[in-house]
Amino acid sequence: MQMLRPALLSRRLRRLGHVVLWVGLLAPVASHGYATQIHTELSRRSLAKSGLGDPAATINPAAFESLRTTIDAYARGEATLREAWTKRYPTAAAFDVFAEKQLFQFAPSSKVFGIEAVDERIKPGATLLELLAIGSAQPDDDWRNRERLAYDDKRQPLKDKYGQAVPADPSLLNMGRLGTLSSQAHAHYGLAQVELSGDADVLKAEPRRFARKAGWEGGPIITLAAEMAQLHLDLALVAALGDAPTAREQAWQFTGQGFHYLEDVGNQIHTVQVGLYDFFFDAAMERLKMGLWSGGGYLGPMRSLGSIGIDILSSHHTLDEEYTYRRFMAAVAGKADAQTGRLLAAPTEDDPEFAKKLDEALAKLGPNPERGEFAATLTRTLIEVSSHEGDDVYRATASIADPMLRTRHKTFNDDHDDPELFVRPQTPQNEAAYREYWSLQERAFRRVGTATRRWVSLQQKALAEATTAEQRAALRSVVLKRLLDRQLKMLDDSEARLATYLKDPPQNLAAPEHSPALLAVDAVIVGLVIGIPAFLIRRRRNRKS
Repeated sequence: MQMLRPALLSRRLRRLGHVVLWVGLLAPVASHGYATQIHTELSRRSLAKSGLGDPAATINPAAFESLRTTIDAYARGEATLREAWTKRYPTAAAFDVFAEKQLFQFAPSSKVFGIEAVDERIKPGATLLELLAIGSAQPDDDWRNRERLAYDDKRQPLKDKYGQAVPADPSLLNMGRLGTLSSQAHAHYGLAQVELSGDADVLKAEPRRFARKAGWEGGPIITLAAEMAQLHLDLALVAALGDAPTAREQAWQFTGQGFHYLEDVGNQIHTVQVGLYDFFFDAAMERLKMGLWSGGGYLGPMRSLGSIGIDILSSHHTLDEEYTYRRFMAAVAGKADAQTGRLLAAPTEDDPEFAKKLDEALAKLGPNPERGEFAATLTRTLIEVSSHEGDDVYRATASIADPMLRTRHKTFNDDHDDPELFVRPQTPQNEAAYREYWSLQERAFRRVGTATRRWVSLQQKALAEATTAEQRAALRSVVLKRLLDRQLKMLDDSEARLATYLKDPPQNLAAPEHSPALLAVDAVIVGLVIGIPAFLIRRRRNRKS
């Protein structure tokens, strides 16, 4: 059979609707930007000289209640917020922990560090830097953005007319699926602020602009890494400007949590929904071969294009993260080689070109960027730069990975597989591929360090300039106003989408995979295999007679 050119195959698959099927099942497949230990180590190394060496007290749970009552009291007293706030929360008691987590786009079922839970890993005697570093892993640890379900008036999980669980915001289905790790992808990914397209040719030519509505066609594609970073900065400032016990410690923990989202999009593959056209082509060819062997699924098992694509992309996504983690942590333990030694140093170094882009973006906030939404600005700037390299990271990973990961026959499972066994040994022949792979990782770590140091510097400046009680109250009012304006709008928008979704929710059907077209191809092939010899035999017999 003649191999189809990728462009021709792409056009044929689009006509068959398979691009929609594949991406609908696929995007995205993982939601960890980095392993939790890398988040902690990146923060620790990036900020070693940022003046956070003071001892940290154990966070007092009274700080949780103080933060909540501060928010509620401000909203009830602020003229532009009062009506909307009291309609949603008639009494102060109505704005409890459950409601607070919903307002912040967190899962009410999660025990969120800094909102209601104390992290026992933060031991007495730890420094503020250590508290912040551990905080940078907490959004993965406490599942604050995962399994965000909708609830009824009795706070019971809603079910749609098919008996399926309902997401708090149906648009999160366009970046992941409930019941899986990818249910938090909407909050941990950051797509570039460009015009997005679902055309496969865009995936081939400009992967950062490719995105499809994976789970709900009726809603937008939303990624909230920048908003989540800003939310946690605002919570940090509100806490720091108050007088609750251990408010300082709570503030730096929130800052670390905000770093998590910025660090996630430092990893370039968290700024593209799919990333690499080559994987799409691999999945299509694997499905074609499987379909021909199984008679289009009528004579044997056949997998969907989506499930094969999920395995290929997921294997490379998680291999990239786990292999980097394994080598990075070995370097931390004193077993660095030339490549990982540079990786270890990268977060401590500034990236001059990226720093210039940060300066340009922050300048747009005015003469006092420390009083503006600088966390969102830093994160969006990092997304813009990272998104140009998302496909490069996938391509580099594929170039050093076991080629069988690009087939249906082998997958990498980060829960139990050793990543060292899924990469090819480094040789003179593939040295350039390894050099490119580690160069991309270094760039990411260097940018993360540059951005987090800028964040801490601006946060320290904002707090240092609020020296009097009046100045602290004024700054806290500015922060609370923007925080609540933003979060109430997000909540209103998600509830409007939920109402639309419940009128006509998508039904998830798990039917056997069949392809009549491939069955027909098999029938033609079988007919030719049997028919041509029979025709030749009959013709020979006729000649003899």
